[in-house]
Amino acid sequence: MPSKIVHVEMGLNGLPIRIFRDKKWLDYPTVEITKAEAVKGIRTQVFRRCWNPLSGNFECEKCGRTITWISGEMNERIPKGSGGEVSLDNCEALCRSCHQTGPDAAHKDRRWQTAKLSPKE
Repeated sequence: MPSKIVHVEMGLNGLPIRIFRDKKWLDYPTVEITKAEAVKGIRTQVFRRCWNPLSGNFECEKCGRTITWISGEMNERIPKGSGGEVSLDNCEALCRSCHQTGPDAAHKDRRWQTAKLSPKE
């Protein structure tokens, strides 16, 4: 299935910096690309931002734990459901513990809460 086409604000470096969710894109110069390409471009920049030249590692933006492209997880500081967007300003690179499993995780025990829902009969 082909990826959805989205309106994207591009940065000076030619990479996407913001995916528009609504008609706000009418007020900005935008391009249309696939959502997959836009998310990958933003994720790439978020990941590059967490490079620490002193340690020579990419680090979780919350706790400083070493992450890789595969182990790092992208999180929206303001969730899309609360009006946030996928953008360079709103996203951060986190380790799994800070994103999903730790005591101060951004999503805490979301899976457990979802599992509590009774199945539709």
